[in-house]
Amino acid sequence: MNKSKGSKKREESAEKLSKQIPRYKTIALAEVSGFPSDNFEQAKKAFRDKADFIYINKVVIYNALKKTSQELADKVSLTKMPVLVLSNLDAFELARIATENKAYAKLKEGEKAPEDIVLPSGPTPFPPGPMLSQFSSIGVKTKNEGGKISIIADTTVVKKGDAVSDKIATILSSMEIRPKELMLSINYALNDKILFSKEILYKEPEEYLNELAIAFKSSLSLSVTRGILNRYSIKPLIKKIYIGVRFLSVDRNIVSKSTIKDILAKAAVQAGALTKVTGGK
Repeated sequence: MNKSKGSKKREESAEKLSKQIPRYKTIALAEVSGFPSDNFEQAKKAFRDKADFIYINKVVIYNALKKTSQELADKVSLTKMPVLVLSNLDAFELARIATENKAYAKLKEGEKAPEDIVLPSGPTPFPPGPMLSQFSSIGVKTKNEGGKISIIADTTVVKKGDAVSDKIATILSSMEIRPKELMLSINYALNDKILFSKEILYKEPEEYLNELAIAFKSSLSLSVTRGILNRYSIKPLIKKIYIGVRFLSVDRNIVSKSTIKDILAKAAVQAGALTKVTGGK
């Protein structure tokens, strides 16, 4: 059965891409679903000369990755609108650049507010007119000041998590208020044959340090408990052995330079207890 022109073209594209991929240290899948094109272009500028973005058919991306990394290819179906990101930076550096170069967009009707949305007090760009009734309808008190509508006091118009109405979305858009935070989402990245997910890539450095500290303490405790010698457990183990030997020596009255004082103190306590029992006789 003859293949269609489209099918042949996709195969050729996948083959070409599969030869390009191995030239890079990091291969990543970024999600662009819900990312307005103008905001995406703005966010992408931060990666100029640092990463190549490949916009191509999802099937082509899958087939190209299948030839180079089946593990990452399996993640294509989990990414709604994938863009292939190729870079010689490591995956965590790409995530850092994305985090530091967030974009902000307007909210549309029905979208949920990421935080409380507050209209600040002070003058607006609108002259008195139809906008007065618009503000009044959403509970915002205003006054005429210098030929402009001025908001009397900071007013919360949408609570965090609440859906934005058409009326409020229109007012926010007119005032150029952009409360929606947009960040390039690198969902998966293959870096030196290690696959990282978004949850790992975007963690704060402090979280990693805390987790490393907890893991180190747990490992050290296990090493000391099980008597496993390493560069970190040797001192606690020597201390543990010393305390154990010292306790045993005092308990068994084995006299040495380091135990003599403890043995005498123990004897004094025992003598005092015996005196109370015998009434000093």
